[in-house]
Amino acid sequence: MLDSKNKIGDIIDSNIEKIIQTNIEKQETTNNQINIVIDGDFTKVAISHELFPDYAVATKKMSNGKYALVSKPLTKDAVKKYPPNFKSSFKIIDERYKNVKNQAMLMDMLQYADSPVEVKITRFEQYLGNVLDPYPNPEISPMQAGTKTYIMPQKRKLPKVEFKVNIEFDNSDFKLSDIDLKLTRQLSNNKFILDNCAQKSAIVFIQLQLDYINDEKLKCNLNYKANPEKIKDSRCISIFNEFVLNLLTKKYSIYDEKRKTIIMSGKINNKHDEKKIIQLEDYIHLIKAIIEIEEYFNTKFVIPNEIPKDDIYAIIGLYKKIYESKNKIELINVKFPLLKKNINIERLQQLIELKETSFVNIYNDVVYNILDKEIRIKQIKEKFDLIKCSNIEEVKEFIKNYDLLEDNYELKIEMTSAKGKTFYKYAEILKDGMNS
Repeated sequence: MLDSKNKIGDIIDSNIEKIIQTNIEKQETTNNQINIVIDGDFTKVAISHELFPDYAVATKKMSNGKYALVSKPLTKDAVKKYPPNFKSSFKIIDERYKNVKNQAMLMDMLQYADSPVEVKITRFEQYLGNVLDPYPNPEISPMQAGTKTYIMPQKRKLPKVEFKVNIEFDNSDFKLSDIDLKLTRQLSNNKFILDNCAQKSAIVFIQLQLDYINDEKLKCNLNYKANPEKIKDSRCISIFNEFVLNLLTKKYSIYDEKRKTIIMSGKINNKHDEKKIIQLEDYIHLIKAIIEIEEYFNTKFVIPNEIPKDDIYAIIGLYKKIYESKNKIELINVKFPLLKKNINIERLQQLIELKETSFVNIYNDVVYNILDKEIRIKQIKEKFDLIKCSNIEEVKEFIKNYDLLEDNYELKIEMTSAKGKTFYKYAEILKDGMNS
């Protein structure tokens, strides 16, 4: 029943074309280099440059020894008039941003990325001013279409924002207390993440993704998951599942302990399956029964993700015995199944003649096998006071036909109150002291 659908800290966003490049660091490139053969007068080629007389076409020896045609400034003011610059387009291939379709939102989010963002270059061009450089220098503009690279986000220091809060629920005694919420990430100009993932003592990790729509409207996504270091403990499992149950079915409020005020409230919009809610409630009751057994017998169980059926039956049965030993149980009737071979006819005859009696059941050396542990009980005693037999005619018929019945024939003796409508059952458990 552990719910871990909602992962804390995942970014849900990406994939957009033609974004102006502002801060790209090279990862891998391929340079298109040209071998130049100068044959005859190069002057016509030199002055054919689109920006002549400010720029001319020249040959330049590259670092690998080969030559390439490049744009060469001819005047002091050429670079000022037509400064070299670059323009590019790229596609986001980072999985974190694959669902973001809005360009403005994506650009905003990229400013607050907490790690390099992988992109693929779709266009990379060198310009002189606003004119596309017809002879770009391959050594200073090495990016080519298809190159994979990264946008390196600028490191931003987050402001210190902390809250000590409780999460409380309408019409419920349950609350999740002492949650240390801290601002841990900023996704964009108006999106923030607060969580308590650094709180090692927490049973539940809470994440709030806040989206400020405007000064009056705030959208909040609440995510949660169990602390993996705690979730094998029965009490922690119980608290986590009670939190999930309340969150799914009731309105929640986040209460700031220091400021003594509710800082946020709401209700999960998910439509929940009533069958699943009932299953969750049953699971919580089962875990609480395990806690009761652990306390009563001073033991601890390792709780698996799925509890076997045989263990469930044993847990429920032993929990019932413990409960009965701590409380007197009011009953209307009770039935005692007895096999013929174990019945004393004289005592049975006396039973139906009595107007009032007591009845005691004693079970010796009882063993419950629960979650790979043996719970040993030396004796269980059940006592019923002020009762009488109510199915006298059935018992008389049994006595009459006693010799004709097989030894394994079962007679159920039904007892009701001898005074009033109800009577009480009292139980005692004598522990073995050798539980493993």
